[in-house]
Amino acid sequence: MSNGIALETRGVNKRFGGVVAANDVNLRVESGELRCIIGPNGAGKSTLFALLCGIQRADSGQIFIHEHDVTRMQQFKRVRLGVGLTFQTNRAYQELSVKQNLAIPNPGLSHTSERHELAKERLEIALNGFDLDPQDETIAGELPHHKLQWLEISMVLAGYPDLVLIDEPTAGMSRDETDRTADILKELNANGLTIIVVEHDIHFVKSVAQKVTVLHQGKIFMEGNVADVTADEEVKKIYLGHAH
Repeated sequence: MSNGIALETRGVNKRFGGVVAANDVNLRVESGELRCIIGPNGAGKSTLFALLCGIQRADSGQIFIHEHDVTRMQQFKRVRLGVGLTFQTNRAYQELSVKQNLAIPNPGLSHTSERHELAKERLEIALNGFDLDPQDETIAGELPHHKLQWLEISMVLAGYPDLVLIDEPTAGMSRDETDRTADILKELNANGLTIIVVEHDIHFVKSVAQKVTVLHQGKIFMEGNVADVTADEEVKKIYLGHAH
C-alpha cells in the first residue's frame, strides 16, 4: 500500500431544499486502499461521489484529493489529478463500438512517465480479466449487461486514474459475474490503484473491502472492518429501515 492520503473530506455538507444529502461528512481514504461505502437507499452515497468529483458543489466543508484542496475545483481538473468515476447508470456510448469507447479517454500523459506505465498495466488487467478486446468493433449497446458494466470500468481506467470511484458496479449481475468483478477490482487494487466502491451487495463488500464506511441520512454512521460493521446490530437495523 502506498503512503499518503488519496482522499479526505472535512465537514462536508450538502442540502437539496429540505433534504440533507451530506451531513458533516469527514472521510479519509489512504492511497492504495480499497474502501466500500454502504447504506440504504437515500443515504447520500451517490451524492457524496458527485461532490468528490465536482458534479455537485458542497454547501460547506472541504474536499482534498492527494492533499490538493479541490473543493471549488472544476471536474476536468480533478480528472487531471487522477480521479475516475463510474456512474450508477451506465454511461458507455451505446451507439459506438467497444474499440471507440475505449479510445475516448485522453489522459495526455508522457509515455515514459511512471504513472503511464502503471496505468497501462491496470488497463490490461481489466481488459484481460473482463475479456474485453480493445479492437472489438461490436457496438456497445449490443453487449450483455455485465459486459457493458465492465466496459465502463475499463473506460475509466483508460483515462489513467490512480483513484477510482465506482458506483454500484455489480447491480443486475449474476453471482458469478459479481465474483469476477470482485476478483478484478482486488487485482487492480493489488497493483496500487485506490478504489472506493458504493455497493449494496454485502457478499461483494465482504469479498473486497479492507474497510467499510456506513452512510445513513447523509452522515457517516460507522466505519471499521467488514466483520465488525456487518455484524453491528444498528447497521442491520439501518438496512431493515428501523433506525432513526
